[in-house]
Amino acid sequence: MYSLLYLSKMPGIGGSIKNSPDDFIVEEIGKDGTVFEIDGLMEGKDEEGNYTHFILQKREWTTEGAIRRIAKQLQIGKKRFNYAGNKDKIALSTQLVSVFKIEKEKILSLDLKDIRINGAWSAKEKIKLGELQGNRFIIKVRGAVNGGKVNEIYGELDGRFPNYFGEQRFGTTRKNTHLIGEQLLRGRYDKAAMLFLSDSKGESNEEAKTARGHLEQTEDFSAALKEFPKYLRLERSMLEHLSKNPNDYVGALRALPRGTLLMFVHAFQSYLFNRILSDRIAEGEIKAGNGESGNIIGYETEPNEREKALLEELEIKTKDFKIKGIPELSSKGNCRTLLATLKNFSFENDTFRFSLPAGSYATVALREFLDVKKT
Repeated sequence: MYSLLYLSKMPGIGGSIKNSPDDFIVEEIGKDGTVFEIDGLMEGKDEEGNYTHFILQKREWTTEGAIRRIAKQLQIGKKRFNYAGNKDKIALSTQLVSVFKIEKEKILSLDLKDIRINGAWSAKEKIKLGELQGNRFIIKVRGAVNGGKVNEIYGELDGRFPNYFGEQRFGTTRKNTHLIGEQLLRGRYDKAAMLFLSDSKGESNEEAKTARGHLEQTEDFSAALKEFPKYLRLERSMLEHLSKNPNDYVGALRALPRGTLLMFVHAFQSYLFNRILSDRIAEGEIKAGNGESGNIIGYETEPNEREKALLEELEIKTKDFKIKGIPELSSKGNCRTLLATLKNFSFENDTFRFSLPAGSYATVALREFLDVKKT
């Protein structure tokens, strides 16, 4: 992975985060500015409609995992749920979720381990992705030294940090989502599929690592279907298709949820954004206090000279973001602020407190304060 430059030049205080879910608290801030507080009950105004909105509090669950568990308990499909943004697994977090045609009483009566409902009410509309103002964080650092430097670093940053996409954007263990996205853009659907299925680099589960390695060597999809662990549901759905249609890689990829496929494309766009922002910091173009936006490159983007140079280096064109083989994954591009603002920032008793706008990563902000070596 490309090494990202820091905006701060001062060595950080060291230490580690996420040693426990309770060390990493994330409270979603609704679009109207309401903070969904941990253990705080909320009463929304009931409306006539087909949806129920509820505040989900979870501990050591991914958002998708928690919703799958709730859906199973209610005996409904998880496609009936919507939410504004994903929250970390190794965390204690809250967020607003909607569900289609389920009474609020059923939601409020749920009794699941490490999942709590902090209020529910009927509503006209579902929750849409990105429909939040941001998140409030309370993060405990373990093993830090010289915490007094935090305020100096904050001053050096002028309250802002590089708005990089965080590591989780590229996959928690194998870190290959952007590589899969790149192959989709190049129209190499076989390579994209095999990267998702057989790339074992960074795989933490030994059974899965062995199965992926065997598939890479043999490309025997029927044998792989027998060997892949049951928990690799997405991979197994692709293998099931390929075992019957060995050359239909587009069909196999379409066996994945559209959101997963879009994640690959977005990860490659994120990789490009991170590289360009890091290069601009390295060359002194971006300094503390700047607030301009940069491109998330897509097929409608008019790239600047730096972006053109990177695309040429990678032999990618903006038109490649119109993905002919799987057109529903095409991306026209967007903009993103280059520096994000740390609001209501404080550091006391080895604990950071701050709020971030939607789409910005707390882990990216903290690297400016924690990382001892900044090269």
